[in-house]
Amino acid sequence: MSTQLIRPPGAEKIEIRCNVADAVVANLAVHLVFFFERILDTDALAGALSRAVGAFPLFAGRMAPNCGRMRIRCHGQGLPFTAVTSRRSLADAIRSVAQDNGEWLVDPVDASIARWGRGPLCTVRITHLADGATAIGFSWHHILGDMQTAMLFLNAWAAAAAGEPVTDPLIVEDRAAYLDEQLPSDGARRLGVRCLGLVETARSLWYLAKDSGNQRTLSIQFDDDEIDRMRQAYGQRMRLSPNDAVCAHVADAIMRADPEVDHRNLAITVNARSRCGLDPMLLGNIITTLNLQIRYGEAVGSIAERIRGGVDHFTDRHNDMRINQEFFDALGPLRAARCVSVAFDPDRPNVLISNWSGFGVYRIGFEGVTPCHFTPLAKVPVTGLGALVDGPGGRGLVFQISLTPEEFDATSTDAMLEYIHRFRGSGAVLTEATTVVPTRGCNRDAWDPSSR
Repeated sequence: MSTQLIRPPGAEKIEIRCNVADAVVANLAVHLVFFFERILDTDALAGALSRAVGAFPLFAGRMAPNCGRMRIRCHGQGLPFTAVTSRRSLADAIRSVAQDNGEWLVDPVDASIARWGRGPLCTVRITHLADGATAIGFSWHHILGDMQTAMLFLNAWAAAAAGEPVTDPLIVEDRAAYLDEQLPSDGARRLGVRCLGLVETARSLWYLAKDSGNQRTLSIQFDDDEIDRMRQAYGQRMRLSPNDAVCAHVADAIMRADPEVDHRNLAITVNARSRCGLDPMLLGNIITTLNLQIRYGEAVGSIAERIRGGVDHFTDRHNDMRINQEFFDALGPLRAARCVSVAFDPDRPNVLISNWSGFGVYRIGFEGVTPCHFTPLAKVPVTGLGALVDGPGGRGLVFQISLTPEEFDATSTDAMLEYIHRFRGSGAVLTEATTVVPTRGCNRDAWDPSSR
């Protein structure tokens, strides 16, 4: 195993002042794995990564807390780049993601340590597998930015590896001030963030220390035909996107799995760049949530229509980014550290779904090859966080969500799986790595479709 720090060549030193959206995700990191059916040249990957970091210096930076407010200090501290060799095959590596969360394929950023400046904000791990394949594990602190920010960086890395020009992103040194100037004047009148009380904070910390390691990941694949049937069934009064239909579909399933819960908050992450006319190359957490309350027994079509209506009217009715920042700015340092999304409730696990589909993960190419498989590693500290990602080969969608063991067991029964897949064609075949998946402590029968 070898590790080196990839530093931007002669980059200008800058400090980026974080905003409320960064504060909300201050304890979250994201981990992705790309699989390629060939051995990739480690030296070439490291050289190309250095070029990409030169245009994206925040990925090699560190956090610099300042009077309770967070800054990203970009002084060329370096991005850890590790290369290892494994005796395991490509199939074993992909399968291990289902069996044990595949943490050996990444060097996970420790978000709770990195937020205080004591660790890197991004890491890359290259694993050469036994049968001539390569896995690239990519981990970043959510403070750096959202999925679009990460994909801009990964595309820059791929461009550099191909000898192509790297497109410079838009990096602003004061994220709050920039958005205040650029966002439309009209928006939501209801806050999308709140400050945890001291008792809530204590309960949350106790859960993180005692129970978060027991969370399980539900991972379900929906093929394109299945999604089309959902859209037709739920969209009889308006046209729905695939994401509208799938989000409503899985939210209904989670509600049905626990009849004792009368209602939950469903939060859908919205990328504000296109909705608010912002530069698509803008780095940061340019996202907020569309918050809907769903009740047990509500028609799935009604949920889907409310999602579609909220997204369509996001700018004039639901864009809470400006009022969230005003609320955050008025907090003192101690209370600012307890700022969370209104979707977070330690007493009633809600559902927050991020859309990571449509970003072109299967087009990230190195040495003329693109990924044969892609997966996030669902390792999050709180229950209820979910994501929609592109299915294998970019076809269909995969939904992943972190649940308590009780919620996982209730949602992954044969009867519930049959209900979830009631739109699946009779000839469709489940993909082994994207059926119901525990993140830890499981055996093969827990996820192998041939055992059902």
